[in-house]
Amino acid sequence: MKSKYFRSSTLAVLGALLISGTAWAEDFTGTTGSGTVNSAFQVARQAVSPEVQNKVVSVYGIGTPSAIQKWYIIFYDPSVPSHGRAVLVENSQITKTYPANGGTTYSVALAFDPSRISSEGPALSAAQGYATKHHLTYDSVKALLRQTSANRPFRWRIELLDTGNSKGYVYVNALDDTVAAYSSPSTGKSSAGSSDSSDKTAAGFAHDVKSTFLGIGGDLQEFFTGERTVDK
Repeated sequence: MKSKYFRSSTLAVLGALLISGTAWAEDFTGTTGSGTVNSAFQVARQAVSPEVQNKVVSVYGIGTPSAIQKWYIIFYDPSVPSHGRAVLVENSQITKTYPANGGTTYSVALAFDPSRISSEGPALSAAQGYATKHHLTYDSVKALLRQTSANRPFRWRIELLDTGNSKGYVYVNALDDTVAAYSSPSTGKSSAGSSDSSDKTAAGFAHDVKSTFLGIGGDLQEFFTGERTVDK
C-alpha cells in the first residue's frame, strides 16, 4: 500500500515539475525573442519596477535596412533625477541599464504604453519603399520613436545611412506605418509631408534626440551632437 502511495506521489511531483519546467521554458522563450521592438520591450521591462513597465519615453534602434540589432529603451522612472532609466537590449538580452542623464527631465505625460506599437518591420519596409522610389541607397538605419508632445504625431524617425553617411530621415506614422515626411541630412527640410508642419516635426525630433540620448552612451552622444564626452 505504501509502495503504491509512494509511486503515485512521485508521479504527481514529477508531473508538476514537468509542467512547471514547460511553463518556465515558454516564459523564457517569450522574453528572448527575435529582436523586434516588441520582444525587446518584454526583455527590457525586467530591468525596471512593475509600476513603470508600461511607461516608455523613448526607443532607439540601430541595425540593417530590414532588422534592428540593438535597442535602447528609456522608461519613465521617477526614482532617478532625470526621471528616465535607459535599458540596452542586444541579442534579446539586457546588456546595460543606467539612469539617462542627458540634461533633460522626462515627463510622465509623454510616456507611452509599448502595446501601442506595432513591430518596427512595417516602418522599416515603408522607409525602404520610399528610398527605392527616390533612388536613395543605404546599408544601415537608426530608428527613433518618441512622443515629443501631446499634439504632435506619433512617428518613427528612420535615418538612412550609407557606409556611415546620412542619406536623410524618413518619418513613418507609428500607428498605421504610412510615410509622413522625408528630410534631407543637410537642410532638415521636408520634401514630402502631411497636413501638419513637417519642418517643425523634423526640428522637434532633432531637439528631442539631442536632449534624450546624451546620457546613454558615448556612441549615441557622438552621433547626435558631434561630441564625445560621456565615456572619456
